[in-house]
Amino acid sequence: MVEAQAGSPRAPRTRRDANMPLRKYLLSAAYLCLLLLSLALLGYGWMMRQLDIGQNAFRQGDNAQALAAYRRAERPFQQLPWLAYLFKQEYVGVNLNQVAILYGQKQDQPAMEKLEQLPAHWPEVVDSGDYAFWMGNLLFRRAVESKDPEAALTALKASLAEFQKGLAAQPEDWDLKFDYELIRAIFAKQDRGQNQQPEKLKSIIDKMRPQAPTPQPIAPEKRG
Repeated sequence: MVEAQAGSPRAPRTRRDANMPLRKYLLSAAYLCLLLLSLALLGYGWMMRQLDIGQNAFRQGDNAQALAAYRRAERPFQQLPWLAYLFKQEYVGVNLNQVAILYGQKQDQPAMEKLEQLPAHWPEVVDSGDYAFWMGNLLFRRAVESKDPEAALTALKASLAEFQKGLAAQPEDWDLKFDYELIRAIFAKQDRGQNQQPEKLKSIIDKMRPQAPTPQPIAPEKRG
């Protein structure tokens, strides 16, 4: 009797039994995706909270706290660079807000480094009005503060090109218009003097210092 049972044919597997491993795999994958999505949403909410803290601190004049909050918000992008491709607007905003504060504190080198790292994750940002605004401001200040006439001329031309590019992207931006016209006025004054030497241009910039302030930064909430 035992031998008969051992030699009996095995019952055929049904389609439902055959699909069980696939169902378990798909169910596990769905749970994993749900978990990752939940973590991503929590992280995004935390990042936006840091941005809010930074903007509120900036409005209250606490630049140190604002800068610290923006740097915390930037940390996920530094740890996971691919996030910059998913959240381009937030990534650019975090960096431009820091540039605004650094510019106001006259920390031009860190501000320039911030700007120069942006195109690595989003090349198109160099054609935006906001990027051109800050790059033009930094180049203008470099021209004003440079003691080398040739370097001042090069920086001033680059600044003019940035503001011109920014206006092409945002023609109604009054900050860009003001800065662009200011630099055009410097070159026009040089042309009227019929002297194209860099020394002459540097002399004009020096004379304009007490009359025309350098382009002023605007609040991060506007530029970010």
